[in-house]
Amino acid sequence: MIFVLFLQIEWQAINKPYNADLQELVIYFTIPGNKLKFIAEDSLFYANYESQLKVFDSENNQVAGDYWQIKRPEDTLVISDSIKLLIPKSSSYFDLKIVDLHGSEIFNVSEKIIPINYLANIKWLIANDTLRVSFMVINTKEDAYRIRTSINAIEKNIPARAGLYGDTVEFSIADLAIDTYTLKFEVFSESQKLDEIALPIRISRPFYLDDALWSLKVAQLEYIASASERGVLERAGAEERDSLWRYFWKQHDPTPNTEYNEKEVEYFVRIQYCEENFSHGDTGWRSDRARIYMTYGPPDEILSRPYELSSYPYLEWYYYSINRKFIFIDRFGFGRYIVLNPTGSSI
Repeated sequence: MIFVLFLQIEWQAINKPYNADLQELVIYFTIPGNKLKFIAEDSLFYANYESQLKVFDSENNQVAGDYWQIKRPEDTLVISDSIKLLIPKSSSYFDLKIVDLHGSEIFNVSEKIIPINYLANIKWLIANDTLRVSFMVINTKEDAYRIRTSINAIEKNIPARAGLYGDTVEFSIADLAIDTYTLKFEVFSESQKLDEIALPIRISRPFYLDDALWSLKVAQLEYIASASERGVLERAGAEERDSLWRYFWKQHDPTPNTEYNEKEVEYFVRIQYCEENFSHGDTGWRSDRARIYMTYGPPDEILSRPYELSSYPYLEWYYYSINRKFIFIDRFGFGRYIVLNPTGSSI
């Protein structure tokens, strides 16, 4: 099961040898569908996005670059894509941007380009709490003796053979939380270190298999689930969570015959908005503003009174369609707004 709500844009860059002067940079990435705006066209919905890749040398001069425009129908929850570019071996780093052509920039990353010395074509895949890393070893001079790989203090040592060949190493990552880690390669001769490479690796798994993230997501159901429903989910073992989560949201699905649950998507988009906008001095999705926002959605109008001399700073939220007004005051001046009229008042 894919929960697009909890996914971010994920990517990995792979460097491949090409010839004496060039190497091939390949970037694989996935875009959750909720990151893009889909526009109706001939009864179907389409997203248009552009990938922009620029490559620079150590003096910040651009040495390569290109862009790719893609049009995709709304037929999947996650879009998988890749781009590749021939670059000089002297390249130092790249900038990758992804722009929603119906909206704005949705991704931007700058990353160092790994020089190809002893290792190339490094790829990784995570399945069943196992990180599997494949790579090419370039040991034509026969001076490499062993290769040490590590992630978060988990180490593996493998002997280096002579020649040009592929190899793999696997790590059990069941005890690693969802986060970004550094995968390190160190190449040694019999007497010294010859090369070192460090790569960012994003450890991800379905959120219901991560205890801390599961607890957070269940707690965030506060505005739609009863205490007893949350209790059942909180006590669920890992093997039950997927089906229980599906069952809960199926009851709130306006289109139960499709994989896409609009209500679930909308709910967690609102949670994310609350975290991003009500956390500076306030308590994010647990704040009073969040409770009103989660219940009624974005207000039709907001009046801000931050510098009233005769009172505390306060906000007025207006919902004209339901004839309600909510008033929040910042009693201590630190940005934590408390609602004065929890049920609202008539406009």
